Amino acid sequence: MARLTIDSIQKKIQKLQQQAAKLEQEREQRKAKAVQRVFSLMKELGLGLEDLNQGLNLVRRRGRPPKGSESMRSSEKTTSARIVPPKYQHPSSGNTWTGRGKVPRWLAAEIASGKSKEDFLIPTH
Repeated sequence: MARLTIDSIQKKIQKLQQQAAKLEQEREQRKAKAVQRVFSLMKELGLGLEDLNQGLNLVRRRGRPPKGSESMRSSEKTTSARIVPPKYQHPSSGNTWTGRGKVPRWLAAEIASGKSKEDFLIPTH
């Protein structure tokens, strides 16, 4: 086995740093292309940021795997997780909140501007 010297180690470090920089540059280029594809699709379909926010809210609410699914952790299989319907909704953005956990930023901003939580209650039938 060849004996390592400081010079040979520094050359290896330099070579690895160059490889890392090249990989990072390629990654950034792939990200830029992906963003361009997303914006192109959004433009083609007439979608805006509000549509993306609504889609994210749906994924967050419905994104859990079904009970008993193989992808669930064993701790999740033993608890009966229930999807709670949203209680509050922002009229213009469509963002929702169940009323559980930390108050979301959009609602906190509205409360800070003088509105109350009750102004955003979703009417029940």
